[in-house]
Amino acid sequence: MQYLQAICGGWKMKLYLLSLFVVLMFTAGSGLASQTSIQSGLKPIGSGEIRYMGIIKVYDASLSASREGTGDQILDKDISKCLNLHYAVSLTRDKFIRGAEMVLQRQHSKEALQSVQQHIEVLHAKYRDVQEGDSYSLCYDAPSRTTTLSLNSEKLVSIASVDFARLYFGIWLGADAPIDKNLRSDLLATNR
Repeated sequence: MQYLQAICGGWKMKLYLLSLFVVLMFTAGSGLASQTSIQSGLKPIGSGEIRYMGIIKVYDASLSASREGTGDQILDKDISKCLNLHYAVSLTRDKFIRGAEMVLQRQHSKEALQSVQQHIEVLHAKYRDVQEGDSYSLCYDAPSRTTTLSLNSEKLVSIASVDFARLYFGIWLGADAPIDKNLRSDLLATNR
């Protein structure tokens, strides 16, 4: 919940998001269902959504991977994976950074974060504001050991670090204090 408050802001933002929610109720679906994996050879694993205060959808999420994995197995360096986030609201890059840092600090020691801090800063510098309908993709290619961030299929940055990939994908997929436990279960298809 703290993450969602960090990205959604104060009461003015809540009022705006509530108004947006009313408008979104009358629009078509998210478009995520027709989205295909951006990396060939990956198969769909699971999908879910993040809602602010249980009401306002922030984004739909889907996970594809080279093979299924349960729990921390999905974070294995030998499993290629792609996490797609399709936004239902507009958000600033600062809110992505603040939310990611909040979850990472909750999950990891200062020492663990410090070991990949340079990579985190590089990725965060490439974040852009999103509008309703935009999609971020965070993909890890196991053969090259590289994580790539894309916005609307435009590559923003690639980072070659197994440790960074495990840590950053852990925001959504890690067993220890993920962004949302229900989303993690849905992405890993553990509720099916």
